[in-house]
Order: sequence, then structure tokens, then C-alpha cells
Amino acid sequence: MSHSHCRWSSCRRSRRRGASICPISSTTLGLSLGVAGFVLMAARLFDSLVDPLIGWASDRFPTRYGHRRPWLAAGTPLIVIGALGSFFIWPWTGPATLIAACLLLHLGYMMMVTPHGGWALELGRDAAERLRIIGAKTWFAVAGGIAILLLPALLERMLGIGREGQVAALGLTLILFAPFSMAMVLRFVAEPVIADDRRAELGNPLRLFWQILRTRALHPVLLLYLFAGLSDSAMFATFLLFIERGLALEGWASSLLLAQSAVPLLTLPLWGKLAGRIGHRRLLALGYGWQVAVMPLALLLPAGHVAPAILFLIARSLFMGVDYLLLRTMVSEITRAAALTGLRQGASCYSVSNITLKLAMGLGAWAALAAIGGTSATGAAAEANLWAIRLAYALPPVLCGLAALVVLGHGRRRAASVAPARAVAAA
Repeated sequence: MSHSHCRWSSCRRSRRRGASICPISSTTLGLSLGVAGFVLMAARLFDSLVDPLIGWASDRFPTRYGHRRPWLAAGTPLIVIGALGSFFIWPWTGPATLIAACLLLHLGYMMMVTPHGGWALELGRDAAERLRIIGAKTWFAVAGGIAILLLPALLERMLGIGREGQVAALGLTLILFAPFSMAMVLRFVAEPVIADDRRAELGNPLRLFWQILRTRALHPVLLLYLFAGLSDSAMFATFLLFIERGLALEGWASSLLLAQSAVPLLTLPLWGKLAGRIGHRRLLALGYGWQVAVMPLALLLPAGHVAPAILFLIARSLFMGVDYLLLRTMVSEITRAAALTGLRQGASCYSVSNITLKLAMGLGAWAALAAIGGTSATGAAAEANLWAIRLAYALPPVLCGLAALVVLGHGRRRAASVAPARAVAAA
């Protein structure tokens, strides 16, 4: 559903150009921006109900093929079927069939990503190796995203194909590459051997998740996931409108999104090395501080000029992905500590952080799109709407960045107050 805002927000223009394929669109199905955001939120709620069950089952029930592999294999066909119904319009397509296809796509995706996430958290013999593994996973996720973005950018800039054709090409890419990528993972990545001395504690999922939620080290991590989800979803949900209406750069959205996403390929390896030297919290604070300082510039960009927009997006993207890299690493340390005591809870713990992130993303996208409202106003109302678009894009990252700095500052003060007490106790 990461491209849903593109599908809903610009179909009227492409219809006039005679596009024959129109995935989920406001024109075809009569969905307003507010309703589109609400559907995104509903999908996240569905994820939040099913995700922990998949994580718990992946931890609880071993098979002859391992804990994680069967889930990845079973989720692949669901993704293919869901993509066929979500990215393409068929004669029988309507709101009900569309929502069903989206939910099926989400279910298949969760059956793959949650066990896979728990699997990744369990790899690594020490903290440095776990940071490298999560860093590589984050880097390849960004690289895969760029490969996906490159296709619509080429279709947009070189062939003049509209938004609906671009989304259809993305759906076809997903259908072709999901089975291939899962086959590669299942063939070449081994599941780590973890003692299961405490498997009985996994019998009651409610008790397990209550135990995870009571883990004090996880509380600030979940808060930071909340802020990251609210911030990123608001930006991505409004990106198309921000570029094409707020900045009056018609036809540049996919190209600029590609340029923005390419920056982390260069910066993430550097931040991964720096995190090992200055610590996760300091690097997170640096990233959030940069976010707070840079995002207000979106309100000052001149309309109709590509170069300032490119420079802004490059600056905005310098720390992109750092929060997910370091937060995943923090969760990995928590799950590793439990694994050393004989409790396999990697996928369950991953699902808790994922639920927080997904709910925040659903809420952030819905709130941002609802705040913008309609886009067909004229005169003074149209001018006010353009400022609403810019504010909906820039304000959430600033507020969430400030809140994240408060959480990090509180955690630093708490650690400083606990250290003398531990020293006294040790003496």
C-alpha cells in the first residue's frame, strides 16, 4: 500500500489523456482524499490484528523446514493474487473487491515480512555483527525501493506514460519478483540455532505479548517508532501533491522521489559506521535534529523551480533510514538477550514494533490527507489549499522530530541517574 496515495490522487488528469488502466482511483471509485486516507488506516488496523498472531505462530511452532521458511513460502502466492486485484482494474472491480484484494496483499506481505524480520533479528553473534546485518537489510530495502521507483520515473520522463500505467507496471514487477526474491532467501539464508528451553512460555500469546510490552528497554524504542511512522507516512502520503501542486512541478513527482531515495544508498553505510563509534542514541538525536532544522525549508521553496526542490530533497534525505536502522538494531539487542535465556521471541517482538509503526503510518497518512481536504478549489481558497499541502508535508516531521528528541533526552537522563545507583550497589 506504499504507493496508494499516488493511485488515489491524480487520476482525473490521466483519464483526460485516455489511460486505459486505472488502479485504485478517486475518479473510478469516487474516493476522496479523506476516504483514501481512511482506507489506508483500515489496512493498518487489519495488519495490527493479524501481524502479532503471525509473529507468535512463527516463534511458537517449529517445522522440519524451520520456524520462518514455511511462512515466507505460503505468503508469496497471496501477494501475487492480491497484487493482481490491487494494481489493476478488472471488469468486476469495485470497492468491495478492491478492499478484499488489498487485504489479501497485506496478509501475504505480513506472512513474509514478520517471520523474515524476526529471522533477521536473531542473526549475528555480537552487537557489531547485528548492526551490520540490520544495516545491510536496510540498505537493500532502499536499493529495492529505488529499483521500483526507477521504473515509473523512466515511464514518466521518457515515454510520457501517466500515473495509472506506472502503477500497473509496479504491480507487474511485484508479481514477477516476489517469488524470485523469496526463493533466493529460502535457498541461501540459514536459520540460526536457538535454544528453546522456555518454549512453554510461548503457549499463551497474550501472556507473551504482555511480557514483551513490559520490557522497559522497549518503551522508548516503541515511542520512536510511533514518531517515525507519523512523520514518514505524512510525508509520503502528501509527496505527490507537494511536488505537483504545492511546488507546481507537474510531471516531476516520480523523478524527484527517485532522486530523494538514492541518497541513503551513500549515507547509510557511513551512518552505520558512525553508530558504532558514537552510539545509537547520539546518532538518532543528530538525525532528528537535522530533520527539525531542514523540513521547515519546504515552506520557503519557490514554486515552479526544479533545482531548489532537488537540493531540498537531497538535504532532507541525508539521514533517511537511520531511525529504522538503529531502532531495528535496538530491538535486535532485546530479542538476543531473551534468546540467550532460551526464549525465542524474535518475530513476536518484531511484530510489536511493526504494529506501532503501521498504526502510526495509517494515522499519519489519514490525518495528512484529511487536513488537505479537496484540491479543486479556486481563487483564495486554492491558494490556502496550496499552503495546506505544504504544511501537511513539512509540519509532522518537525513535531515528531522534537518529540523524539525529548524521548532521547529523557532516556539519557535516566541512564545517567541509574549509573551511580548501580555503582553504589556494586560497591
